[in-house]
Amino acid sequence: MTEQALMPAATSAGVVKRLSCGDTSSAHYPHDIDVAAAVSGGHAGCSSFVDSLTGVHNRAYAVGRAQQLLKSAHAARVAVLIVNLDGFSKINDIAGYDLGDRVLRSVAQRLAGSIDQDDLLARIGGDEFVIVADDHGDASTLTAFAQHVLALFREPFVIGGHEYRVSASVGVALSNGEPRDAAALMRDAGSAMRRGKLCGPGRLRIFTGDVQEDVQRRFRIEELLHHALSAGELKLAYQAVIDAASRETIGAEVLLRWSSSELGDVAPAEFIPVAEEAGLMESIGDWVLEQACAQAADWRWSIAPSFAVSVNISPVQFNERLVRQVAACLANSGLEASALQLEITEGMLMPDDAAVRATTAALATLGVKLAVDDFGTGYASLSYLKRFPLHSLKIDRSFVAGLPRDTDSLAITHALVKMAHACGMCVTAEGVETEEQATALCEMGCDMLQGYLFNRPGSAADLAGVLSRASRLNRRRRLSK
Repeated sequence: MTEQALMPAATSAGVVKRLSCGDTSSAHYPHDIDVAAAVSGGHAGCSSFVDSLTGVHNRAYAVGRAQQLLKSAHAARVAVLIVNLDGFSKINDIAGYDLGDRVLRSVAQRLAGSIDQDDLLARIGGDEFVIVADDHGDASTLTAFAQHVLALFREPFVIGGHEYRVSASVGVALSNGEPRDAAALMRDAGSAMRRGKLCGPGRLRIFTGDVQEDVQRRFRIEELLHHALSAGELKLAYQAVIDAASRETIGAEVLLRWSSSELGDVAPAEFIPVAEEAGLMESIGDWVLEQACAQAADWRWSIAPSFAVSVNISPVQFNERLVRQVAACLANSGLEASALQLEITEGMLMPDDAAVRATTAALATLGVKLAVDDFGTGYASLSYLKRFPLHSLKIDRSFVAGLPRDTDSLAITHALVKMAHACGMCVTAEGVETEEQATALCEMGCDMLQGYLFNRPGSAADLAGVLSRASRLNRRRRLSK
């Protein structure tokens, strides 16, 4: 679909027909609400309920319309759909705001052409729209309608002869005949949409009691995280990294753990995204780096001279500030830079911009190593392997799990090992749980292994015990020669 100007002259359902505000028929503002008096006052009143960029209604009108429906005979059938564009900021960042505005107008037009005459479409945020519907039947019928809305984004938006692909996430909230406030209904739809986004782009989620519980828990997690560090509730766990050939422990990956006095043990997959969204990850990440470097330096001095430590880095940390923090941690702890490896994901390298290149180059200049975590599960393009100074790839456990019997897993893993070595990189396999997997990986030439076969993540004292026993064994071997 090519872009057409979608300004107040558009005639699709939910879009203002014209700005001659003396017309307050249902075609102009369907089922006029208490704002009708303002609307009939002239152009100024009318325009105050229109989004100037797209020509659809705005948040104020949508809330008022939904509130009237909730007080009417239609109250049992009122539904709100929040439609949020996934990753829309990338279009603004890459192509500029003018192009972003044109995409938003095209999105509005496509949405407006898909809804019924009695439904209402409004733009309620920079990249967010709402559809207010009052007669889409039961939940299954409404779900089908919401899936239709999602399907609108399968086709690219053609603007200026170029295709732009934008996906959307949709959250739905139903009145179900209960006394509801319009703002609360929109809030619930928004909560469902955001919950769906946690599973990836292009998702549909209907607000239920479970979603409400999830939202409340997420809110409580954020509250408690603000004090978790000062309360001493955050701890580091260490999982050994094993040399595939000698089976010696040569390092460890540092893993963040949270044991809340109120919630108990909270999984990293649950609390880390909250910390990132709440702006807490930089301070928490600083603490992790400081502790990891200090501990690694101590072990290298006392029991394991060649010990290396790996620290996971959040996308929100990956900037020039990280370079300064790493340099400070190395200086304060006395840890050699080559003994520190930072683990990043493929997605963090995909925006091939100056900031990413500068950060990776500065870290390489410091002498620290960069590893790509969960390799093979991200973007299809592998061009970043030659653009950035990477030292190591970590093969995702999903490939290791099928070894050695699954032929596809075997072929893919073998290819990844050969490719990494050809690029001058080391390879670590994660999730090694059986001796058969370890043997197969060693035969492929995999450099390092990590998984439950060797040890589960444990405390610093646990790993210190492993390192001490290995040190004593090596000493006895040298003496016996």
